[in-house]
Amino acid sequence: MEIKTFWRIIIKGIGLWLLINSVYVITQFASTFSFFQDQLDWGNLITVWLITFGTLILYLLVIRLFLFKTEWIINVLKLDQNFTEKRIDINLPYNNILSIAVIVIGALIFVEAIPKLCSTVYEFLKQKELFKDYSGASWLMFYFLKAIAGYLVMTNSKKVVKFIDKRK
Repeated sequence: MEIKTFWRIIIKGIGLWLLINSVYVITQFASTFSFFQDQLDWGNLITVWLITFGTLILYLLVIRLFLFKTEWIINVLKLDQNFTEKRIDINLPYNNILSIAVIVIGALIFVEAIPKLCSTVYEFLKQKELFKDYSGASWLMFYFLKAIAGYLVMTNSKKVVKFIDKRK
């Protein structure tokens, strides 16, 4: 494997990790809607929305850069230069290594979400109230969706690799 290929795998892995963790930014954006019920000043609410929306756009631009412009990052940062050897002795194809990285990231997301999901389900069942009246319903849905996303990334790694590895 070439040094450039190694850096492609690392950068795309970081980009995928950022993409999955961007869910936190989206939930923070959604949580600002709860201020509306407390009669927050419109000026402050719009400022919070603009800051959150700007953060989301910046986050998505960085993700796009990491997933789809990896060659540009490697060239600008000169990551493939100043190595004594031009190759790393790994006998696996590039797509297999990237697929393994995607599976590991999906597994980490899944394993991180399952205990929190179980805990919130337990708290929900302990409260004995309707789902719409449960104060932690949004967190319950969030951890459920995060577990599903981790599972889907893990089981559909080849499709994810094809999506993030569109070379020109």
